[in-house]
Amino acid sequence: MWACVLAAALGCGGESETKEGEHVTLQRPAAAVRPTEPAPTVAPFTPLSAPRLLRRMSLDLRGVLPSVEELDAVEADPAALEPILDSYLEDPRLANRLVDLLAEQWWTRVDVFDIVFEDYFLDPTQEFAFERAIGEEPLRLVAQVMAENQPYTDIVTSDTTMANELLGALWPLDYPEGAVGWRRVAYTDGRPAAGVLTTNGLMWRYTATRSNMNRGRAAALSRLLLCEDYVVRPVNFSAASSDVSDPERAIRTDPYCVTCHASLDPIAATFFGFWWITLYSRIEQQTYHPEREALAEEIMGVSPGWYGEPVADLGELGVAVANDPRFYSCAVETWTRAFWRRPLVAEDQPEAEALRLALVEADARPIPLLRAILMSAEYQAGAVVTEAPEVEARALTARPLSPEVLETSLAERTGFRWQSQGFEQLRNDDHGYRIFAGGVNGISVVEPAVLPSVTSALVSVRIGEGAGSAAVRQALADPEAPTLLRGLDLELEPEEPAFEALIDAAAWQLHGVRLPTEQREELVTLWAAIVPAVGPAAAWEAVVSALVQDPLFLTD
Repeated sequence: MWACVLAAALGCGGESETKEGEHVTLQRPAAAVRPTEPAPTVAPFTPLSAPRLLRRMSLDLRGVLPSVEELDAVEADPAALEPILDSYLEDPRLANRLVDLLAEQWWTRVDVFDIVFEDYFLDPTQEFAFERAIGEEPLRLVAQVMAENQPYTDIVTSDTTMANELLGALWPLDYPEGAVGWRRVAYTDGRPAAGVLTTNGLMWRYTATRSNMNRGRAAALSRLLLCEDYVVRPVNFSAASSDVSDPERAIRTDPYCVTCHASLDPIAATFFGFWWITLYSRIEQQTYHPEREALAEEIMGVSPGWYGEPVADLGELGVAVANDPRFYSCAVETWTRAFWRRPLVAEDQPEAEALRLALVEADARPIPLLRAILMSAEYQAGAVVTEAPEVEARALTARPLSPEVLETSLAERTGFRWQSQGFEQLRNDDHGYRIFAGGVNGISVVEPAVLPSVTSALVSVRIGEGAGSAAVRQALADPEAPTLLRGLDLELEPEEPAFEALIDAAAWQLHGVRLPTEQREELVTLWAAIVPAVGPAAAWEAVVSALVQDPLFLTD
């Protein structure tokens, strides 16, 4: 992949920087010579209208729809969009959205771990909160570093993690007594400072067995932080000279195995502080065991290392990762994939390199990178022009809203949250519909849907019904509140200007597009057909439901 090519070409040189309070040295990779600007060509994309682009940015960065005032402002003057974007990048909701986006690639937000809520004697109503807190711990550390615009290297060198009151009560953490919510804390069991590499959440998701010996963890580290996936490397076992029925012998002697394991096994050797003697013991799994770090050589026959360089422990491994130029290239690949909604390909290399340079020149602070991605032509694409080369058609110009965005955007604008027995129905699969809605479960489904499906259509019907009912209740409870149906009066009739204005305002908020006359007339007809049977409240519920099920709402 392109990240490998860049890593080989750029090398590891750069200025050294010693972080205060640490005994390690981070090296910032040197900025490569900027590539020559290509000759002007036909723009491959027609950009979104300013209101639709603002809507895309707001949903991606905050998980909620833009305000009517913001939509009006960019419709009147598209130049108003960039200042609003800058405010979104400082919004407190940014961290939550980065968690959702990263979860699609890191696969830690699963519905079951080896240790379950009963092991901690929790109430069944706490199951969902327990599972999500574990899976989100490493994601929230990354998201917090980014939202605070701290150096991206902190995600692998920090001596803190993120925890809420539930994890604070269960794990060896210095979570303040009486506090609530997610906050920066530190483990108290002697684990090294290595950011996400020493989080229980990552270790519980990518666990180890006696035969695997932490190799799965090492492979996960490579995929998540270097964007190099050992699992997809081709291995010709049919040509192997040794008997792979004895895997440990093959790993040490067969050239087809050694190719990968020469680099993989020394990384795996750094994780023996998380070597669990009893796999299903919560005491074993929640605690780091420094005394077991030395077991690597005895059990695996290799010393801890990072691609030929020895390291003492996970702390030094985190620094080695931060000094690897592939780490920066992978940061670009991870976040362009998140916002472009597709993997990078070879043709993206020039733009990816420009984004990598932007990250390096910003001292690895990620907010400029996010801004550059959102200002790219690919992100802002609304349609592919007919003259564009075929390769340009890879851009997703209409992207399905993720289950998480469906939830948060409707909750903010209508008050609707789809929950059952403590489980958020769009955020889990054992008791909900995350995969049905196009989401990722991190085990059997690891790519978000990019096309509508029968199941996503069924989910849209259900959330449309729920949002319609909630929106009417919310508006009637407080007519002056800034809700979707603000000013709703059940006595309104279709011939009154306020009636059509209410429909138009709801469509403008949900779609970011002014409602065409023909569609407004269809919604009025729908309303009029329902009123005689069940009354105006139900009729308005149907109008909102229809707007929510419209592809203009379900995509950005």
